[in-house]
Amino acid sequence: MEKTVKRGRQYALRLLTIKDRTTNELADRLRRKGFNEDVIDNVIAEMQDLGYVDDKKYAMHFAQLRATCNKFGPYRIRIELEKRGISKDMAEDTVMRIFQEGREEANALEVAKQWIARKGIDDREKALRRLYAYLARRGFAPDIVRKTIREVLK
Repeated sequence: MEKTVKRGRQYALRLLTIKDRTTNELADRLRRKGFNEDVIDNVIAEMQDLGYVDDKKYAMHFAQLRATCNKFGPYRIRIELEKRGISKDMAEDTVMRIFQEGREEANALEVAKQWIARKGIDDREKALRRLYAYLARRGFAPDIVRKTIREVLK
């Protein structure tokens, strides 16, 4: 068993040098590689003790990047975090911390202005529907989307 734990540790470290991963992502990759659950539990516990795997830190970093670089809304970020194995409570807490008052509105407004600059407004009704759908797919709340559209399509 010691040899498989050693191999599991080596594989986990190799994966973590490529990119940060959540506990769930790391466990899935170890499972796919054929390690048994005891080895996976030992390796993950060791990686957590060493500070190489920290779901809370991962969630904050991921959400911060998605909110600032990609300009995604809170709903989309929360769903992406949950897909990566972050618990629902931790994902919601992280999104609430990232999206302080006004940040969601500012992101939505910036994204909408970029969309209009790219696409233009030939037919107002068509542009309104498409912009609404675009902002909704990016994870903004319906009331924020409506408010943003009113502001940019004055």
